[in-house]
This record gives sequence, structure tokens and C-alpha cells, in this order.
Amino acid sequence: MVEKILYIDNRERSGLEEAVKKQADKAKIKWELNQNLITDYCYGQIGIEAKSIADYMQSLQSGHLAHQLENMDENYNRMILVIHGKLDAYVAGLKRRGNRTPYARIQAQYIGSLSRLDVDFDLTIMQFPTPSAAAYWIVKRCEKDGTLGSISTYRTLRRTSSEDMRIDALRGAGCSEAIAKRLISQFGSIIEIASANMKELTALEGIGNVRARAIIEALTSESAVVKERVKLTNA
Repeated sequence: MVEKILYIDNRERSGLEEAVKKQADKAKIKWELNQNLITDYCYGQIGIEAKSIADYMQSLQSGHLAHQLENMDENYNRMILVIHGKLDAYVAGLKRRGNRTPYARIQAQYIGSLSRLDVDFDLTIMQFPTPSAAAYWIVKRCEKDGTLGSISTYRTLRRTSSEDMRIDALRGAGCSEAIAKRLISQFGSIIEIASANMKELTALEGIGNVRARAIIEALTSESAVVKERVKLTNA
């Protein structure tokens, strides 16, 4: 078995990074700094982007977050966005700097943005009150990768059948319901989707090269195509 390593972006300089290292040492998970990551943490085919609430709001407004998630989608089978911090503390900080935007408005912006990301990208969003809590979860997520206790298993098990069998078929090919609906809207049928090429598939929002290849393989392969989360569900 190939040993998995928790890679940490060596440009990540925060209290979270140090907490992750300490938690990984406790769990006896090997970690390494890497300067070529496009995300903050990487473990196998899982890419994890971690941000404080302040960083999240700033990168959201600048458009940098969307660019980061698009890059992650191109390179990882599963994306996770970890946000740490408390919204009320963030708003209090804004007020100290003279920003008088009402808490309710910022809260609405924050929650609305999370909802949009959940639709636009097939990713898991986790929120924690402190960096230490976020670090603990990140390491536990890596530790449980490939077991029935993993988040990937939970996300597969919680999906229920839809009223459209085409959507269920595309879910089995690794698509979220939102992406499945986009594919059906664009191509109309499973046969047409299976006939699409990489360029046509990646032209749709939320589909990068990794997901496009997985869709093509799942819909056209004449031999068994086994994905990790499918095996876990059937275990």
C-alpha cells in the first residue's frame, strides 16, 4: 500500500498550519511542506482550502476564491473548503475599523455566498469556531480517508434517489445533483452526455478535467469502473 502524506502549502503561514502539524504528529500522519500545491492542504485526491472568515470574505469579493476552486476542481477528485472563526467577531472587527454595515446584512451575504458555492461547485463546506477545531477536523478527515467513517462515505449515503433516473445515473458517475441537472439541461440524455468530448463537458460550470474524465469513463467503459466512495457505500 502506498503511504499517504498530508501535504501542506509552505506558503501557508497561520496558526491553523501549526495546529494541523501538531495534530498530524499526534495522529502519526506523515506531513510534508510543498511549494507546488494549488490549495492549502492535500491528502491523496482530497484538496482542502482553509480560510478564516475575514480571508474568506475578502477572497470572495475579489474573485480569488472562485479562481482557487476552479483550479482545485481541475486537480482533485474531492474539494473541501474549511472556514474558521466567528462571524460576530469578524463584524466587530469591521466596526472597529469604521465599517458600519449591519450584522444582518453581512450575515445574509455570508450565508448566501455559501449557498452559491454549494451549487456552483461540488464541494464540502465545513465551518469551525477556532483554528484548533478546524485543524483537528482536517487531520481526522485525512486519518479516516477510505473508511466508513469518512465524510466521503457520509455524503454518498445521505444522497437519496431523485425523481429523475438520469440524475441518479449521473450521481453514480460522481456528479452532484446540481451538475447532473446542468448536464441534462445541456445535452438532454445520458447517451448524448456519454458522446460528449472533454471540451464540451468542461465548458459547463463546475466541471473540470478530472470530473469530465470520470464522467466519460463511467458512462462509456466496457469494464467495471470502481470509485472509492461507491465501494464504501456497498461495504
